[in-house]
Amino acid sequence: MRNILTLFVLLIFIGFVKASPIGKGLYCNEELLDFTNFENFRGIFFESNDLVRVVGFKNKNNSLKIISKTTPYKISDEKIKFKIKFIWYGNISFENFSLKRQNLELSHTSNNKILKMKCEIVKGNFMSQMNNLKLKFQSDFDTKLQSDNI
Repeated sequence: MRNILTLFVLLIFIGFVKASPIGKGLYCNEELLDFTNFENFRGIFFESNDLVRVVGFKNKNNSLKIISKTTPYKISDEKIKFKIKFIWYGNISFENFSLKRQNLELSHTSNNKILKMKCEIVKGNFMSQMNNLKLKFQSDFDTKLQSDNI
């Protein structure tokens, strides 16, 4: 009887415990395998108990640059929320993020525009993977530049 009670309590406890996001990275986009719109892409890496790194790409002289910033995050059983302020050559953008832990759906709000993004777990070194993704976006961006008419 005691073993059954212990097992029952253990099962209830396991149902309430969530995995820690520390050391995990995600890449998020409207469509996961779409490398045509670098502006809607975000990489997310949970560096510690209270800091998340947000990565995006910006265009400077027809060359994509990686921009990266850390910010604190708040975690609950259902969501992880954080805000970030990006400054890029005088342009300031405030971005709010809400990540659903169950299905890895990211709600991204910037300039009164809400995007629903799908996220996938990054395997391997996070920044190395961000560089690889930047190269894919750059290749597509270069193709668009060559096809544009004057």
